[in-house]
Formats: sequence, C-alpha cells, structure tokens
Amino acid sequence: MNLEDQVRNMILGSSRPPPPGLQRPADPNTFNRGGSQQQRRQLYQPNANPVPPRGPQRHGQPQWRQLQASYLDSIAAAELSRVEMTQDEREDKETFRKAIEDVCIDVCNADPKRLSKVSLQCFGSFQSGFASAGSDMDLVIVVQDSDASACFSLLENDLPRALEKRLLQVGHGARLLSRTRVPIIKVCQAPGMSLLSKLRQEREKWDDLDLDKKCFDLHLKKEREEDIEDDLGLPMISPPSPSAQTATAPDSTLPQPTKSSPDRVDTTSKPRREPWKRERTSGALDFPKDGVGIQCDINFFNPLGIHNTQLLRCYSFCDPRVRPIVLFVKAWAKKRHINSSYSGTLSSYGYVLMVLHYLTNIARPAVLPNLQQPWRPNPDCTPQSADITSVDDFTVDFWRREAEISGAAAAGQLTPNRQSIGSLLAGFFTYYSSQGGYPQFHWMNEVISVRTPGGLMSKQDKGWVKAVTEEGEGKKVQHRYLFCVEDPFELSHNVARTVTHAGIVAIRDEFRRAWRILRARGNGEFATGYDGELMDAFIEQERPEAKVKGFDIKDAEIWPTLGAPKGI
Repeated sequence: MNLEDQVRNMILGSSRPPPPGLQRPADPNTFNRGGSQQQRRQLYQPNANPVPPRGPQRHGQPQWRQLQASYLDSIAAAELSRVEMTQDEREDKETFRKAIEDVCIDVCNADPKRLSKVSLQCFGSFQSGFASAGSDMDLVIVVQDSDASACFSLLENDLPRALEKRLLQVGHGARLLSRTRVPIIKVCQAPGMSLLSKLRQEREKWDDLDLDKKCFDLHLKKEREEDIEDDLGLPMISPPSPSAQTATAPDSTLPQPTKSSPDRVDTTSKPRREPWKRERTSGALDFPKDGVGIQCDINFFNPLGIHNTQLLRCYSFCDPRVRPIVLFVKAWAKKRHINSSYSGTLSSYGYVLMVLHYLTNIARPAVLPNLQQPWRPNPDCTPQSADITSVDDFTVDFWRREAEISGAAAAGQLTPNRQSIGSLLAGFFTYYSSQGGYPQFHWMNEVISVRTPGGLMSKQDKGWVKAVTEEGEGKKVQHRYLFCVEDPFELSHNVARTVTHAGIVAIRDEFRRAWRILRARGNGEFATGYDGELMDAFIEQERPEAKVKGFDIKDAEIWPTLGAPKGI
C-alpha cells in the first residue's frame, strides 16, 4: 500500500475499538507545567481569553474540531502526494552516493600512509524515511579502521581539502565550509559551467596561498559562512555579527514592535542595517535550489547523527500516521519560510522533534510510546539497555529493534489512538500556537525533551537561560536559548540554537496564523481573510522607509514578521 492509500485510509478514520488493556493512564502532571498562569500570559497569551470556536459536540468530538480535521485531511491528502519521494528518486540518490564514495576511496588510496580507509554512509531524513521529494542528502565519512583517528584537519593534504579538490576536478560542484564545528563539503551533482568555474577559481585562490597564510587563513578567514545546521541539527559556526547575542544577553524576552515617537526617525548618524529576511539572499558560490542535480552535504565527523537517524526511523515504524504528519509539517514550514537555520529559524530536524513530542506526550491517547523509556508492549520485546552504547561520552539507549516495533504496531499494541491525520495536525498547531485552549507549549519557559517522561523540562533546570558565546581556534560559537529543543542523546546541544530573536517571532507567528485559520474553519468560515489558506506560500514583504512618522527603524529589521503597521 503506497503512502497516498495509507493517507486516504487514515483520513477516513477507523471504527476499530482500542485493544483491551492498552489505555495507559495519563500522567497527572502532564497538564500542570510551565509556571503560573500570570507568567504565561505576559508573553504568549496576549488574548488572555480567546473565544473558542462555536458549534455543538457530536460523536465524542466537538463539531468545530471535526471541521478543522476535515479541512486538514483534505489539504494533507493533496500536499502529501506532491512531497512524497518516488522510488526512482531514491535509487538515483543512492547511485550518486556510491559515485561520491568511489571518489572518496580513490583519494584515500592515493595517499594510504596519511589517509585511512573510509566509507560514505547516509544519515538524516533520507535514511529515516522523513525525506521530501527534491531534498538534499546528508552523508557522513566513516573511518573503517576503529583504531584510526577520526579527526580531519583543514590542511591541504588531509581528506576535506583533498576531496573537495578531486570533486571539482571530476566536474561536481564542491564547496568546503571551514568555519564549522566539523568540516562539511556541500556537493551538487551537475553544476553549470559558470558555477563550476567560480568554485574552481575559489579553490585555486586558496591553493595559491603560501603555507603560512593557509594556516593563518584557518583562523581568520573572512569568507561569509552562515549560522546553519544540517538535517540532524549538527551546529555550524558563524563569525559574530553586530546583532549577535553576547555571553550575558538574557533570553527572558522576545522582540516586540517598538513604539516610536511622533517625530520622524533620524537615521543619518547610524548606518542602516539590512532587514532580516526569512530566506537569505543567495551568494555567488551558493548552489541554486534547482537545475544542478542531486545535492548533498558530506560531514566529516558526526557519529551521533547515525544514531539520531535510527531513533527517528524507529518512531516512523511505530504508527503509519507519523511519517505523513512529519512530511506535512515540514512542507508547511518550508512554504512559510521558517525552516532555515541559515536564516535564523529552525532546521527540519527540529520540526521532527516537535512532532514527536506532541504525538508522544500531548495527544490523548498518546500516539507513540517513548522509545527511550523502559516501557515495552509485551515481554518478548528487547528490554531497555540491551542495546546500550556510548558515543563520544554520550549514552545512546533506545528501543531500536525495527522488527519488534513493526510487529507490535501491526498487532495494535502501541496505541489506542484512532484519530485521523487531520485531527492530530489540528491539535499540533493549536498546542504550539499557545492560543486555543489547554495544554499549551510555553515558549519562554519550556524545553522540548523527547527522551524524558512528559517530554518537557524547564529552561531553569537545563541552565539554558542566557545566550553563551564559546571561543576557540579563531571561531566563535553562539549558543542561543530563545527556543529550546534538546537533542535526544547529546544533552548539552540545543537543536534550536540557531533560532534568533526575529526567527522565533516568525515561527511563533506562523503557528498563531495557522491557529487563526483553523479557528475560522471550525466556525464554518471558509474565507480566512488576510491569513489566506494554511499552505499558501509566504511572500517576503518590502522593507518600509525608515523615516516615516510613527514607525521605528528597529521595526524595519523584523518587518517580514510584523506586517505593515497602520499608516505605512
């Protein structure tokens, strides 16, 4: 049965009663988190008493929720058929992976004394099953000899530089990102001659440097590298910017529209900063989205990424609704331009963890078990800690037996929840909008933690209350805690650390927009006015003139998240 048929069956729902004995009691503390009601309303409930949608209750579910679910079911069925990756595309990408792996092997064989034998493995959404059509592949270099060093330098003869050069020689687009926590090469299959020429020229400039300048360049490189994350939240590093937070900058508030004086704003004494955009302007060496064949990122050290991928893959086997919901949320975030850690919003990996948190801890009954907890559906399943391992001093322990999970899911042992995809999506958007009732996610106080019972921690408990800047080897790493999503294994890593002030405003505003659209649908209103339809593509607005009465220049920097003030 293909995905479209599965989605159609889920939309129609199921009349099967829950399997006996599977209704697990709700956590009594689930709905009692996040501080006082007064604290929550200060930032996240400007409409302290939102008006619930109208309509009677029918068949155990309010009619307004049925209308919302029906609306989401219809657009999900259409959207999922567009974003589903075909088998042909999967095979083409696997063929390209093998071709790149052959290049890696050739480079290592050319200098066996210096370079260890390696393989090139796939991780991320392509491997977990959450990849959309046309998405990039995430690849990782794996050293075959367990006794060999897995540390790759940026010196000329080490693997990152040697592989970049060889890829350019054989005609692929390749660009080494050096201002990152670990080296990463961005690769495209078939760059045009213009782009390939620019990439080769950039590499030749580095080759022509004297050795001492190359070493100096490793620390004081002036190239523009973005603050990005890969598909599994591997943080990159960027140079400090004037708007970056300092080590003592509190995260206790989010940016709000400022009230300006009635006079015009004088900007002659200060240089005008470029307005923030949800989607950054591409540079001369950036790969275009289309027309260059398959694209991938080669990571030179990310052992936890393989285990993260396996965890997400196992969650996809727990219930057939998980994958369609993840694909829909990723498609929505992409259309609304809030899924780019390049630009200060959230990576796709972050949205996957948000979905898993909701389905595990907030949906009632729970759709998913917590695979990092001891619970198993029957005594024949592998117990907790049977497959425990340690990676870079981080403990990796979860229920990872795919056959056992699939068998339990097929037998109806993992959940009594029979909601449709649309109903679950309606609850997901409502929860993160913090607008439409209880429970709500409290952005200012809470950390999403899929490994913990209940799925939430406080920022205070994690110590994630202030931005921190780490310096070393000529690099500065910004750890932001405006929005907090804990990595399931690397507990010190905030997957949402790339989210900036303007980014979290945009993300939160999009969830509120989604809730307003769903509220209108719940009220039987088919015209949603200014908000449009849920899956409408976001259009970046023009920057307003700063010298306008009643408008502050600071508002222009987050203009795309605010909309036009009155009088502009």
